[in-house]
Amino acid sequence: MKKLIALLLSLCTMLTVVGCSNKADTADNGAKDTLVVAQGSDPTSLDPYGTTDSPAIRVAHCVFETLVTRDDEGNIAPMLAESWDIEDDCTYIFHLRKGVKFHNGEELKASDVAFSFSKIAESPHASSIRATIDFENSKALDDYTFEMKLTEPFGPILNHLGHAVMAIVNEKAYTEAGDQVNEKPCGTGPYKFVAWYPADRIEMVAFDDYWGEKAAITNLTWRTIPEIASRSIEVEAGTVDVAIDIQASELARLEKVEKVTTFKEERSSINFICLNNLIAPFDNVKVRQAINMAIDVDAICNVVYQGTGAVARAPMSKSVWAYNDNLPPHERNVEKAKELLAEAGYPDGFTCTMTCDQNQQRLDTAEMVQMQLAEIGITMKIASMERGTFIDNVISGNLEMFGLGWTADTGDPDYALFASFHSSMHGEGGNMSFYTNPEVDRLLDLGRSSTDPEVRKDAYYKVQEIVWNEVPCVFLQCPEDLYAYNSNLKNFATNADGSIKFAQLSWN
Repeated sequence: MKKLIALLLSLCTMLTVVGCSNKADTADNGAKDTLVVAQGSDPTSLDPYGTTDSPAIRVAHCVFETLVTRDDEGNIAPMLAESWDIEDDCTYIFHLRKGVKFHNGEELKASDVAFSFSKIAESPHASSIRATIDFENSKALDDYTFEMKLTEPFGPILNHLGHAVMAIVNEKAYTEAGDQVNEKPCGTGPYKFVAWYPADRIEMVAFDDYWGEKAAITNLTWRTIPEIASRSIEVEAGTVDVAIDIQASELARLEKVEKVTTFKEERSSINFICLNNLIAPFDNVKVRQAINMAIDVDAICNVVYQGTGAVARAPMSKSVWAYNDNLPPHERNVEKAKELLAEAGYPDGFTCTMTCDQNQQRLDTAEMVQMQLAEIGITMKIASMERGTFIDNVISGNLEMFGLGWTADTGDPDYALFASFHSSMHGEGGNMSFYTNPEVDRLLDLGRSSTDPEVRKDAYYKVQEIVWNEVPCVFLQCPEDLYAYNSNLKNFATNADGSIKFAQLSWN
């Protein structure tokens, strides 16, 4: 009934939007000059150093840029730095593009990079990304040259520099914004921030002085539509031009809609159920193993995700190099799960709560898990929170069980594994299960400090084996990004990290 009410409310909203004229939707020549994009939740912050939340990263990619990026093949490519020299394993010299403008009109200088690095050094969200950067000794050599020092070699450092949390901001704009920096983002990207109406929309406009390929569509509006089915309905009705994370069950239907095009792409992501390893009984590995054995992952992937993506067979996606494809599958075994619970001291089970944000697929997953855990005597309640509140509780360690996902945006196993399982990354750093294992820490430290690919691969293989056995999370699915968009849009494509290439989109 709740889903039906939500859909009816969405339809009412659509009719209201369609019935109202919006002069910003068309240019003087009558051509449409606005792109409306819908995602499931508000960004938790518009400060690039304030979060690594996916909705925020998608928005940040339009406004901010990094020193380097990855091309369509995943190779490191120039961005704000047009070139760089690696003088030794711990010294990188970046040569900045000249004439790059920030949205406030100021030219990008190496002093802005130095200032940005000082903010990155302070950000707990950047803790796993900044790795071994020696912030005290990294500095601007002149207006267009920046020297980055490392305290020790770090193999994937260039991959990490392309992450959104490593964005380069304007020192003057960031400082003047003060406590309002979250509401006044100022970058060098193809779109310039205009306004944010929380829980409703974010408005942007193409930046006329952009140094690269200028955005073909003038206005970009981000709408927040939590209900997945509602996003599908709105893209079909034409009130939304791009719907992000459409429901797998809607894919086949939308593929038949003439004015809608669907797009799916494998990502370096993984969906899981986190078990808070600091809270009893989840601090007991046998309890975690019992829960893992009781959950029918194949059924969840077939029912909730409609067979899209792939069943998780390791703690990270197979699209990330050093993926361990030799791990034994986790098979459902209710009787063995009961035995493990009894050995752990819970022969009659226990009561717990699984918390989700407003993502319908995670709520549907929770309902299936609830029924499956009941078979081994565990009474699981389900709670739902608004995304921002949910994330705050996740990183604070307040939740027992919760559904979430992680994307290795850098394309390197360090970000897939170090952030998620190293004990120094508890909470804000990315280790949301608060998992601790000294041997895993040692191997992850080795993997990031070595520049030998074989040494790194061996370390990551062993990490995956340990984590797979100790199940700090129940690993569910490696998803495909599912989009639906207006068929009149040309050049729809995504970057290597999964973000949409908004600047190249145009209308037929």
